Amino acid sequence: MTQATSTTTLMTRISALVLCVLGTGCTLSPDYDEDDFYGMPHATGTQFNQSHSVFASRLSCTDADNFAAAANFRVDQPIPLAAPGLSPNESSYRGAFGAAPLSPGDLIQVRMEYGEGFNGDYVLDSSGALTLPVIEPIYAAGLTTKALAQKVELALIRAKIFRAQTLDVTVKVKTWAAIEVPVSGAVFSPGRVTINAKLPEQLLDQQVAASGDHSKQRLLSEAIRAAAGVRPDAKLDQVILVRQGWRIEADLTGIMTGQPVKDHVLIAGDQVIVPSTGCFQPNLVKPSQITPKGFRVFMSNLIDSSMSNANAAIGRFSSNLPYGTRLLQAAISANCVGGKEYTNAPRRIVLVSNHPLTGKTQVIERSVEELMRKSYRDHINPYVMPNDAIACYDSDITNLRDIARTLLDIVSPFSLLSKEDS
Repeated sequence: MTQATSTTTLMTRISALVLCVLGTGCTLSPDYDEDDFYGMPHATGTQFNQSHSVFASRLSCTDADNFAAAANFRVDQPIPLAAPGLSPNESSYRGAFGAAPLSPGDLIQVRMEYGEGFNGDYVLDSSGALTLPVIEPIYAAGLTTKALAQKVELALIRAKIFRAQTLDVTVKVKTWAAIEVPVSGAVFSPGRVTINAKLPEQLLDQQVAASGDHSKQRLLSEAIRAAAGVRPDAKLDQVILVRQGWRIEADLTGIMTGQPVKDHVLIAGDQVIVPSTGCFQPNLVKPSQITPKGFRVFMSNLIDSSMSNANAAIGRFSSNLPYGTRLLQAAISANCVGGKEYTNAPRRIVLVSNHPLTGKTQVIERSVEELMRKSYRDHINPYVMPNDAIACYDSDITNLRDIARTLLDIVSPFSLLSKEDS
């Protein structure tokens, strides 16, 4: 009698477990709040408080989607040659289509007869100037070596150091420096790019013996990149540089769009402030000089056919994603998409993210089928941010199959006991 009673009690508990799993009464489903999820374009601006109230206001995100969008140009229409507020100077035209003009950082050799104290190797500084002894710096950026030699001759004659009939200056380029070039239009990644970059050991010996210096690591963009880059809600057209009590507003949008941009050279004591608009701007979510190239995402895909992340092909390279990755792409990288259509299509994907403005942890849930069919909708397929977490859950069919197996494992011993009693 006792054994029958315990068997009945156990079967009652099993029945309650089945009803609980198949029903909705004990389903552990988190309360997903998607109205203010960080990573979705077309969302409402987030109201927040900033320590010094720098552009801290509730802004509309109506035009945020088009901010910093790359421009496209047609060859049969006039193309603007300079960004607003920038005017080309005379030196920018010299040698533009002939000999290669000089740029900041170029290593040049200056030679003249009876020019002891002036002969030597020089590096054009960050402003593009050549600094010779005694005389004032000579602006050399944009000039050819021949034009610079004539300019040096004129400066030395005006300073009454040499006579015109006895002076003959020769300028040669020893090493071309790396330069920043904005690229826009019909390219896959418009923005500012670095070309002719060399390894430091290739230039060290020559530059140690040269006069002058040029650094590409003391720019405003480098300071922002050293701080892990701008967020998608950054007010990129009004970056604030505070120097000795003065405030300078810098527009760095051209770094993303490929338009000319003034990248300020920083000094010790400067302070950089990047304000926030409170709006998610999708055009800022791409690799660039002031945004991350890639980031790490935490993934979990413990499915029936893969009992560990290693077996599920989630390794070092799949969890390191390029900046601009969306949830569907991350789900494919996590091996959550594919396989048997009838059992895997209803699978669910959970994205866990941290809102940088409010500091709150946010969670949304999507089904694989929903992501595949409505991936074009930003609300369904948001952007994945650095240090987000992605977890994949099995479909209801897989869950029922495992429940049936579990029940069978529990009931089987009692079936054997019943047969023995009979």
